[in-house]
Amino acid sequence: MNKKIIICGGGTAGHIYPAIAIIEHISAQFKNIDICYIGTEKGMESHLIPALGIDFATIRSSGLLQKSGIIKKIKSYIFFIINILSGLISSLKIIQKIKPDIILGMGGYVCAPVFLACILLRKNFYIHEQNYIPGRLNLIFSRHAKKIFLSFKETEKFFNKKKEKIIFTGNPVRKIIREFRSANKNYYKYGLKPDVFTITAFGGSLGAERINKSFVGLWNIMKENNKLQFILISGKRFYNQFSRTQGNVCTENHNNLCIIPYEDNMQDIYNISDLIISRSGANTVAEIAVCQVPAILIPFPAAINDHQYYNAKFLSDNDKAIILKDSMTNERVLEKILKDMISDNFKLYNEFKNRKSENIFLYSHKIIVDNLMEDLFGKQAERFREA
Repeated sequence: MNKKIIICGGGTAGHIYPAIAIIEHISAQFKNIDICYIGTEKGMESHLIPALGIDFATIRSSGLLQKSGIIKKIKSYIFFIINILSGLISSLKIIQKIKPDIILGMGGYVCAPVFLACILLRKNFYIHEQNYIPGRLNLIFSRHAKKIFLSFKETEKFFNKKKEKIIFTGNPVRKIIREFRSANKNYYKYGLKPDVFTITAFGGSLGAERINKSFVGLWNIMKENNKLQFILISGKRFYNQFSRTQGNVCTENHNNLCIIPYEDNMQDIYNISDLIISRSGANTVAEIAVCQVPAILIPFPAAINDHQYYNAKFLSDNDKAIILKDSMTNERVLEKILKDMISDNFKLYNEFKNRKSENIFLYSHKIIVDNLMEDLFGKQAERFREA
């Protein structure tokens, strides 16, 4: 009889992509494992997970939004409670139907009702925390978790009473990103020239207006430099604004600038990018670390507990990134940093790129899966591994 695993998590790519890396490894390496994924209808998981051929179940859930004003706060709490209760009932039904051997939460508010159901049904569950500063949900439920997987060693201090449960794993990165160098460099996809120093900017799945404006401003300053070319992944909500401002991009008039709303195949971006300017979500930091692309990281200032700064600090401490405050980000600051890097025949940039750093993320998916399989099969785990 097959063993059964439930994985839950969602909302943003930062929770879903690490889950996909784990699903890929289980599917490729172990037989007799059935996987079901619990997410929400509105999250990115609703189209990313079914595309993998994985059973997908949806529940209602939402975060507790911080609102100003008594009426708005009351409405927010009522909405939150209704969704939690609805999600809990659905989670109980799903778990009782599937009877999973292991339940793994990858983060996001969808995990809350699933974890509550696990506690009520006395089911073991596991937590993976992607960020340097753990989320409130993971801190609350960590006392009930069987094991807590961490992306950063330093995060252990936030779980100081649960050290016996903690396993340092790093943040799982999808196979297609880990193996991005195996593909041909496709500059033509973006209307750019081969082997020209390429700078790419993005602000997460939704985009970041300050990064967009600063980057387009940088291009305007340096667009006559034929040794440089630029890609902006603007985010869908900003694409019309910035593409309209610049006219027809990726044309002869702007043959060193490409603006696109979103990129599903980030491996193509990493493969041609020499420098990345971006936010510092946990998934972005892990992917940049695996790809070893130098970066200017601009942490999202409203991130809870400033966790994006601490994510970025890992790469900065390993001499692979420069941290720039959001409030200080503009085209002139980016121009100075870039000119310092590329002056004297790219001397400073090459020193930056060639520094060796610890890559804790490359085998994260394997470490997590091996731990799960050991708990699932005991000493017999290797018997179930695909040849």
